[in-house]
Amino acid sequence: MQLNLEHTTKWLLYISLVWIIIDGIFRKWVFPELSTPIFAIKYILFGITYVLHFLNTGFFMPRIKHGFQFLIVIFVAYCFFLLFYNPFNISWIIQIFGLINYLFFIPLLLLIPYYFDSIEKIEKMMKFLAYISIPIFIIGILQYYLPVDHILNYLPNEDQKYNMVAQFTRSISIFSFVKIYNVYLVFVLLSFLAYIYYLMLIVKSSWLYIVLFFLGLLNLFMTGSRLPMAVTLISVSIMLIYFFLQISKFRKTIITTFLLGALLSLSLYSISSTFNVAVDAFVKRSITSEEIAAKGRENYSAKDRAIESIDAFKFANQAGYLGFGVGITYQGTGNVLIKYMPDIPFEEEGERIVLEIGIIGGILVLLLRFFISIYAFNTLIKIKKISFAILIIPFVLYLIPSVFFLSNNTFNYLEGFSYWFAFALVLSIRNIYTETKYKT
Repeated sequence: MQLNLEHTTKWLLYISLVWIIIDGIFRKWVFPELSTPIFAIKYILFGITYVLHFLNTGFFMPRIKHGFQFLIVIFVAYCFFLLFYNPFNISWIIQIFGLINYLFFIPLLLLIPYYFDSIEKIEKMMKFLAYISIPIFIIGILQYYLPVDHILNYLPNEDQKYNMVAQFTRSISIFSFVKIYNVYLVFVLLSFLAYIYYLMLIVKSSWLYIVLFFLGLLNLFMTGSRLPMAVTLISVSIMLIYFFLQISKFRKTIITTFLLGALLSLSLYSISSTFNVAVDAFVKRSITSEEIAAKGRENYSAKDRAIESIDAFKFANQAGYLGFGVGITYQGTGNVLIKYMPDIPFEEEGERIVLEIGIIGGILVLLLRFFISIYAFNTLIKIKKISFAILIIPFVLYLIPSVFFLSNNTFNYLEGFSYWFAFALVLSIRNIYTETKYKT
């Protein structure tokens, strides 16, 4: 029997996309003793998918027509060049992990537009996210009220065992850590909100997504994380303002849904003890953090944390032009740089990137993310059909925080995946729109 490469690759891609969401189930509860090997499965699945796709289509370099494509080529070449620059003589295994962190999900830019080539497939993706989010959100709510040592709150990393929001346990649902769950929540909340308006536009029921949006927002409060909450609220505001200004026939709908949403939020806060407790605990944690910062704890206030994130070149003088080695600050290989330079208190993504790949690498990352965001934004403003604009805007907005290093694309695998996946969806929807435009 002859293997159908395209069919096999398509289904392996779908399996990989599902697995990267659910692998925490196996790491936490099914085979916790095999947490590290299970962590690697996602890379094996995607790696095989890439190989099969290139065997099916023929490995080729797309013609470079845009700035972001040129910068991707330069950045990939630079990262491989750094394999030969190894000032601390770190293990090749650490370097390989470093390359994976920076480069592994870039091929999604070729795969996703190829296999997600119709609006129907985009809609199927949204339905999948909706159905899988139902148990994810329910588990997250249950965890919040369970003791920190309950099996549902088990963390593979014992160093992060105690996660609290006031007297409650920070929700992580099926994911391994709070930061990973935050990535999922921000991505689906933006996607669900846009899809609600898309369904309204085509006169289909959107109640499932409305319910899930509020449940997801509740879970976001239950994580106790301030930055993801701020990013979500700002992105939602921008999205609604864009709809209001650009889509005249939606203005009454936007005003109505905004008022109803605000009224529903107040009602849920007043009537539902679950919402009330989660919001109050989140506010209490935020106030407590600011009080601790006011007493002299450095880089603990929201303002200080934001400045710390943006200041990517904080250790530029120490890192120099080429840095200390790819992968040397990665937590998965033990933050090796600490052994050599214990006086550098690195934490945020930007400063870790510069420490690893130097000033040149930091500039390349900044330029690449900037050009990607500009390209995505230009794609949005060129789209004249309302339905396509609604579908594409959450993925455009999702890319923007990374420009300011307000994300962790390099050292959080789900954030790295979701960044390239979101941009790949921008390319996919652009292609579908272009083909539709020429057909009509």
